[in-house]
Amino acid sequence: MNDNEKSALLSLVGYHLRRASVFDLNGAVEALAQVDARPISLSVLLCMVEKPGLTSAEICRILGMQRANIVQFLTDLEAKGLFTREAEASDQRVQRLFPTQAGREAAADWLHRLNEHEDRMLERLDAQERAELRRLLSKVWMDAPGR
Repeated sequence: MNDNEKSALLSLVGYHLRRASVFDLNGAVEALAQVDARPISLSVLLCMVEKPGLTSAEICRILGMQRANIVQFLTDLEAKGLFTREAEASDQRVQRLFPTQAGREAAADWLHRLNEHEDRMLERLDAQERAELRRLLSKVWMDAPGR
């Protein structure tokens, strides 16, 4: 890659976002592999912990994921005993998802592991810079059309 191509890439915000995202994802996957979990598994489980009784469709909306993609994650989390399903009284087809005690403990452990990863990843930023980075990144995607 010549200097012109490199400087053109470095001028693109998307290039920096992708590079940072890959760097983050690789570290997050590694941090959670020790407990046989994945970042999306934590996201799904945290939704249940923070808002017990959500449906899988509601979790998909919160996380911006396709409904078909959540099935395997729910299967894995359920096999580990991390949540239970309860049919809604007014419509037995609607399944509400509730974390078990083991699910709440796993979510806390997994989140701790990801926080440690983020601390390592962002070690060159002080607390104010980290807060600013979160603020700016959230402005890019939160409330965006088609989100």
